[in-house]
Amino acid sequence: MVLKDERTGVEKKFYELCSKLCTELGFDIYDLDYLKGSHTLRIFIIDPKTGTAVIGDCSKLDHALTPFVEEEEWMPSELTLEVSSPGMFRQLNTIEHFKMSLDKDILISTKARLIGDDYPGIPKTLKGERKVIGKLIDVTDVGITCVANNYELKLKYEDIKKANLEPALDLS
Repeated sequence: MVLKDERTGVEKKFYELCSKLCTELGFDIYDLDYLKGSHTLRIFIIDPKTGTAVIGDCSKLDHALTPFVEEEEWMPSELTLEVSSPGMFRQLNTIEHFKMSLDKDILISTKARLIGDDYPGIPKTLKGERKVIGKLIDVTDVGITCVANNYELKLKYEDIKKANLEPALDLS
């Protein structure tokens, strides 16, 4: 996984504006995507007190952005704005996302199969797998460590294809 690149151009301007407005409203930006071809701006926000966002929170940011969409010359004339929570199964795209997910279960898709040569002592249940669910126990600048099947799996970010939160479902 290549962690998200630094924002540039219009996406950077959107991020700076949304960060400012979120701070004023008491929210944090979890992530932001600008799809140039469709002029769609997707903003994922969280309330730091709850770790999620409800529809009222999303609506507040949408309303706060409206005057800027109408007045700022750098914004596309036909902008589609989508504001939402990152969801229960939120993607982990940055080191900060991983840090927010410490001590939680995550689903990791690796670029290559897990083989014993690269992971000494790996249990048979994990050998050859590309998808692993484990509890995230450490986050560094170069990678993560999670526990899966009682095995400490250390992965560099460059070896991860995709990662997301995998909340336990209570089926009782």
